[in-house]
Amino acid sequence: MNKQQCKLIANFAITPNIDISILVESLWEKARFINSFKDKNINHKIQISKFKEAYVVGSEKFKSSIFSVLDRIKNNELRKIVLANALDVISTNNFDLIKSLDQLRITHPNCYIFSISNGKGQNFIGASPERLICISENKLITDALAGSAPRGKTPIEDTAYANSLIHSDKERHEHNLVVDFISRSLSELGLLPQIMSPRLRKLSNIQHLWTPISAIIPPNIHPLKILAQLHPTPAVAGTLPDIACTEIRRYESFERGLYASPLGWLDAEGNCEFIVGIRSALIDGNYARLYAGAGIVAGSDPNKELAEIQLKLQALLRALI
Repeated sequence: MNKQQCKLIANFAITPNIDISILVESLWEKARFINSFKDKNINHKIQISKFKEAYVVGSEKFKSSIFSVLDRIKNNELRKIVLANALDVISTNNFDLIKSLDQLRITHPNCYIFSISNGKGQNFIGASPERLICISENKLITDALAGSAPRGKTPIEDTAYANSLIHSDKERHEHNLVVDFISRSLSELGLLPQIMSPRLRKLSNIQHLWTPISAIIPPNIHPLKILAQLHPTPAVAGTLPDIACTEIRRYESFERGLYASPLGWLDAEGNCEFIVGIRSALIDGNYARLYAGAGIVAGSDPNKELAEIQLKLQALLRALI
């Protein structure tokens, strides 16, 4: 879901022995089920729940990892790495998936609201501000989204944060790493990326440096090839991605799962839209694991990076409960 547009996708495994008529009937049944919601008002039962929450990585240990990364950046062993943390939440009642998605839609109107089920009662949901690729009629657009600052409580404070973000050498450096990576990756496929003017992406609780990048896609380049070339970007892994991913496994004590992965759809004509699965949570009954990360570059302040992650996680938690 993005603004007023919503896409629902049903997936079916196709094997050599499948009965096509049964498959088609299953698809129609799914379509009828989805269509049945359009005239319904969904009323949520009011439940008073109590919650226990605990960060997977404690504050001091997380900051210690940042200090270690900064030392390695200073020694030119790394340029950037994105470190994530997770927040485990246990409720006295099961999480209401529809209510959580509705609250995400209301509190994050400028984000992509998503929910993916694995068929085992678990759902991966979130409010991602980042589009990885969108292709429509052979025109691609992608986002370089990195560098962040909080929103202000007043217009004056908000403008001050925005100006500080725009003029921060550290934040612009982090952002430019992503712009350079995307443009270089597209060029390696033989594309001609057009880099638009940088701007601010203002969300409800945070604002980012944002540069849209576009390109024309020839028929011989499949969208999934572009996806494989771009993922993971420095916005979710680091620079260089292969090195950063190896380092992430060293520093992070938990599996990311679908966190930061490409999520989306693709049709037979090559039209597609994939987002990056950040600002996200895995929901399983009365248990949820929330994920968020921060990019560490030269000049990063461990206290500020920790605060940024906690800001993202608490904003997500408020929407879920």
